[in-house]
Amino acid sequence: MADLRVLLFSPLEGRDPPSGDISYTGALLDEPPPGVRYTTYQEALDEGSLRIRGRKPWHAWRDFDPGVFAARALELGLRRATAAFREPFWFVSIEPGRFDLLHQHLFAIHQVGPRLPVVSSAGYPLTELYRIREGWGEAHLRLALALQWTFDGLFDVHDPWLRPSGDAPMIVYTPHFRDWLIARGVPAEQLIVGSTALPDLGLPAKRSDGFTLAIVARDFVRKGGDIALAAFRELHRDDPRWRLIIATRAGDARQNNLHAEPGIEVLVDPSRATVLKELLPATDILLAPTRGDCGAPYAMLEALQAGTCIITASELAWLDPRLVEPPVKRTASNPAAVASAARELAAGDMRASQRAARELWRSGFSMGVLHERLLEAYELALIRERAARAAPRRRRSPRRAGR
Repeated sequence: MADLRVLLFSPLEGRDPPSGDISYTGALLDEPPPGVRYTTYQEALDEGSLRIRGRKPWHAWRDFDPGVFAARALELGLRRATAAFREPFWFVSIEPGRFDLLHQHLFAIHQVGPRLPVVSSAGYPLTELYRIREGWGEAHLRLALALQWTFDGLFDVHDPWLRPSGDAPMIVYTPHFRDWLIARGVPAEQLIVGSTALPDLGLPAKRSDGFTLAIVARDFVRKGGDIALAAFRELHRDDPRWRLIIATRAGDARQNNLHAEPGIEVLVDPSRATVLKELLPATDILLAPTRGDCGAPYAMLEALQAGTCIITASELAWLDPRLVEPPVKRTASNPAAVASAARELAAGDMRASQRAARELWRSGFSMGVLHERLLEAYELALIRERAARAAPRRRRSPRRAGR
C-alpha cells in the first residue's frame, strides 16, 4: 500500500478534552504506517477539504444547509429531551478526490454527499464511561444504549463504538469488546482486534531502588489513585523503605488533599518530559488499580517501555488481555490486594520483571504491531469499496451479453 491519503478524525491536543485518545492520535502522526499519509481533521478544516455541515446560519452562512441543520437540531433536541449520551454526531462533507480513506477514532460521523470508505477504532462502549464517570445506573445505561442505536440508524451515522456504516471495518482493543459488538448485531467479519501502541521514546536507563512506586493519574479517583495511596500507606507502615511518587493535576491534588508526607512526593501538573525522563526511570512499580480504562492505557505503555512493572485491576474486562504477569500483576482493586502484589514483585526477581516489561512493549505494543492491524483494516475497507463500485457493472454485464 503506497501513498494512501487518510483523513484522521481523532482527538487532538488543544482542541479536544485531554485523554489517552490524544496520545493515540499523536502516536499515529509521529509514526504512521508505511505508505500512509495522515491529515488531521483540524488541518482538513483549515485547508477547506473538510466542512462541518448544518451550522447555524448566523455563525457560518456558507455552511448553512437547511436539511442538515434540521437533522442536527433534531438530533441535539432528542439528546436533551431524553436520557441519551451527550456526545453529538458530526455532519461533514469531504472534498472529492482529496483523500482515499476516512479513519474515525471515537467520533461518530455522517458524511454528507460523496462518501469515503471508513475504518473506525474505539476502546470500549460509552456505557462504560458513563457508568464510571457519571455514575449512571444499569437501567439508565440500557435506555441510553437503545437511544444511541436508534439515533445511529435514524441519522445514518457510522458510530465507532456501536454501529458501522455498511460493511466498514471496525478496530477494537480487546476480544471482550469484539464479543460485545457481535452480541449487538455487528458482523464478526467487520471486527478487527487491534491495540494502542507507543513509538520508541528513547527513555533513560533504569535507576530505581526496588521499592519505588508511582501513581500517574490526571483523573485520580477514576484511575484508582485513592486505592493505590491506601496500599502504599499500608506498605510504608510495615517497611519504611517503600516510597511513592504521585503525578496528578492541580485540581485533583486539591480535591483529594494530596500532599507530601513521609515517603510520598507529589508532582502537580508535571510535564510529559518530566514523567518520561525522570519519574518512570526511577519507578519500580506503577500502581494503576483503575476503575475505568480500556486496551493498554498510555500511562501503562510508557511504564512498560521504561522497564517498569505494573499493578492493575483484575476486574476490568476491557483491559488488553496481554497485560499479564510478568511484568503486569492483575489484582483486585482494593488496598490490601494491591499492597500484597507489590510485596510479591519486590520479593521476586525485580530486574527480570523489568526486562520483561520492555519486551512486552516491544512485542505487543510497539508501532509495528499496530501498523499491521491498521493496514489490514485499511486494505479491507478499500477492497470492499472497489467491490461495491464494481457491483452495478457486474449486474449489467448479463444484459449486455444477451444483446
